[in-house]
Amino acid sequence: MEKKNKTTAYIVHSIVVAVLVLTTQVSHAASATWLASPQDSAWENPNNWTLGGPPNGPSDIATFAQSSQRDVSISTSEEVNSIVFTSDADSFDFSILGSELSIRGTGIQQDSSVLQTFVAAGDGGQIIFNNTSTAGDATIVSAGDDFNGTGYGTTIFNDSSTAGSAVLIAGGGDYAYRSGTILFNDTSSGGTAQVRVVAGFPLNAPSGYLDISGHQSGLTIGSIEGDGYVFSGANDLTVGTNNIDTVFSGFIFNNGYGGGSLAKVGSGVLTLQTNYCIGDTVGLILVSGSIINLGFAGDPDVIASLVVDGVSQTPGIFGGPMSGAPNILPEFGGVGTVQVSPAILGNISTRAFVQTGDNVMIAGFIVQGTESKRVIIRAIGPELRWRYGVPNALADPSLELHDSTGALIASNDNWQHTIIGGIITSDQVIEIEVSGYAPGDVRESAIIATLPPGNYTAIVRGVANTVGVALAEVYDLSPGPDSTLGNISTRSFVQTGDNVMIGGFIVQGARPKRAIIRAIGPELTQYGVPDPLADPTLELHDSTGALIASNDNWMTTIIGGIITSDQVHDIMESGHAPTDPRESAIIANLPPGNYTAIVRGVNNTTGVALAEVYDLD
Repeated sequence: MEKKNKTTAYIVHSIVVAVLVLTTQVSHAASATWLASPQDSAWENPNNWTLGGPPNGPSDIATFAQSSQRDVSISTSEEVNSIVFTSDADSFDFSILGSELSIRGTGIQQDSSVLQTFVAAGDGGQIIFNNTSTAGDATIVSAGDDFNGTGYGTTIFNDSSTAGSAVLIAGGGDYAYRSGTILFNDTSSGGTAQVRVVAGFPLNAPSGYLDISGHQSGLTIGSIEGDGYVFSGANDLTVGTNNIDTVFSGFIFNNGYGGGSLAKVGSGVLTLQTNYCIGDTVGLILVSGSIINLGFAGDPDVIASLVVDGVSQTPGIFGGPMSGAPNILPEFGGVGTVQVSPAILGNISTRAFVQTGDNVMIAGFIVQGTESKRVIIRAIGPELRWRYGVPNALADPSLELHDSTGALIASNDNWQHTIIGGIITSDQVIEIEVSGYAPGDVRESAIIATLPPGNYTAIVRGVANTVGVALAEVYDLSPGPDSTLGNISTRSFVQTGDNVMIGGFIVQGARPKRAIIRAIGPELTQYGVPDPLADPTLELHDSTGALIASNDNWMTTIIGGIITSDQVHDIMESGHAPTDPRESAIIANLPPGNYTAIVRGVNNTTGVALAEVYDLD
């Protein structure tokens, strides 16, 4: 009995010791160091690390010094506080292959003077900086995919993280393969980072891009270079804090968001090599002593606005002393010019409940000017549900495009399958992908068309007579003063609640735009439209969602918001007065930005209505 008790005590003691040993091992997991002679290249292999590895936790620190294995692969999701390179560290190459490396604390700490490279690849590899982490001075590559199966990657800065003094590269895709992406979100900062975006191959393949549209207030980086894309959204991108000379021949665009500019600071020279580097809906901000070299000849680069030392410039053509432009600015070099375009209406969209027969959604627009315009027309449905939570979204929208005679000139059902016919003579899938406006769901529809001046109608239906909420959109792919979108309208069946008609449009350029917005119902009877909305009301909201104007019956002005005086006489003189007093209209001088018009029926009545926006300038 005594022997049994001693044996039991020994077992209990052994268990306690084992637990203490395990606890000790776990507590040291945050301080694992990559071995001088690891077993292989896999981060996730414990045999490649000192006791406690591999690091994989929000407080874990991964340390690298000298090693015979300087290629490190990450194939499973890993999370660390920081990655430290000692003063005698070798140069390492990290490959994040279809997985995720999340850095949540200090970030990349470089105590050596040699290059450290991180590559996100392998079909969706991601390098993510969270909290206040920094990329240090590492070189971080978001790979573009190719025939060799490299895979595409993304580098993401969230929260208040910073790019530090890193070199950030977004690679282009080969042919239809996906490109690399660099994202800055929230209040993250770009520090003095060098950002390089690389075009895809061939010309219409997806290009690597920098995306700052999810940033809260605009981003500052050290420099921009390359021939890929920059997507600004409504944000300003400021470049030049590292004071180095760079060359950019890519494309900066805002996807139709109001606002967004390229700002140049610092002593380095930024050379823009083509006359389409800055999208026509994007502005340019200059300061004294900081030079942009316009390194191209021929037509000017059309831009939305130009600000010099805080002063907005009037529409016109600007260039440096060698350009021969009517307006000379010392902040420009080279022989190229930029043209500040007047304010225009652009990038129109309408959300409504699509029914069948006469109650499908019909969007009309006009191409105005002397030149043809390249546009993309989209019919969006499923994306409204899974991305924005809109109930009763149209499951499978189809799209038709008609000219002023009513002839069908193009159609689509599922954008990844081009329907050849009419003005569509070749496959459009890659064109749609690289346009920046590819729908988010394969069941949605899209058409790219180059349209001569005239009237056009886009019709959205549900496949097999299905019904639901859909979005009809027209985006301008070739903005310019010689060809504009104007006088836009949408007809649909207005219901109640979430199924009223919501029309969106953008004022682009450097100056306000005077427009009239109308909600038409009873007038449709004379055109044989059944079930017209008997008494439509109209609201106008700005980009923040704030109500800035409203009307119910155009012959009675509602004072409030931006409407400060009676508008009846102005509406009558505009040439666009509604023919029925129950219809609604608002005249507004709108600064550049996004606007939304909402059409409802008085007392929750329903019926077919027409929402319209006319340019009065």
